[in-house]
Amino acid sequence: KQWYQRRVAITAGDGVAYNGDVSDMPGTMSDHGVQHIPLLARVHPQDRILYQTERYHYDNFGYNIPIHRNGDYVISLKFSEVYFRSSNQKVFDVRLNNQPVIVGLDIYSKVGYGTAHDEFVPFRIQDNSLLIGDYKLAFDGNLFLEFVKTPYDNPKVNAIVLYEGTINDVPKLPPLQKEDDEIIQEDIIEEEISKPDMMQENVVEHQQAQPKKVSRPKKANPYEDTSAQYWPILISIGIFLPTVILLCKSL
Repeated sequence: KQWYQRRVAITAGDGVAYNGDVSDMPGTMSDHGVQHIPLLARVHPQDRILYQTERYHYDNFGYNIPIHRNGDYVISLKFSEVYFRSSNQKVFDVRLNNQPVIVGLDIYSKVGYGTAHDEFVPFRIQDNSLLIGDYKLAFDGNLFLEFVKTPYDNPKVNAIVLYEGTINDVPKLPPLQKEDDEIIQEDIIEEEISKPDMMQENVVEHQQAQPKKVSRPKKANPYEDTSAQYWPILISIGIFLPTVILLCKSL
């Protein structure tokens, strides 16, 4: 099961097919990130749409996910902060069947502004039980994933993926790179460079590659009397030699 916050299905770079969110539950679907953060960081350009669109609500909201067989599962929740530019502005919780699994999630505090972030919630279905960490809950075949409002703005989610397997089977985002820029740019993401910029760079490189003119001393006049030029050298030798001799004698 995969959802993201648009009504058109897409396929991500890792081959996972996402369904558009067509639910009629409360909340607002937003593409604010598409309009204001086209170069969202830490994710391949093909997958940016997953983190640029979102559903938020002024109260709690959630999704019903049916699961009909035993096994290990992981819910991957995709987020990015595309509005606030400081910590403690948007903070919310996440629950599974009323059991808190993420408490006090502050996306900006985790990764900053305009940067992809994933949260993982592993669990197990065993007969009629839902096992989350040390908690064992009754399970009727329906998993309710809920985003819970706190006093700090509204809960949100950008995309949801349900994997069958353990946390080791789930693909991860690349490590977060620390940079001075507000939006972190990954080295593995190469953006297309416009031709005018390339031409400008070539001009700069050509200018830097040109050899510089070096000023050289004038050629000496063979008929000019230069005997005076040797006096400093002779004086230096005269001073240096006695010093060496005295040092040798002292030894």
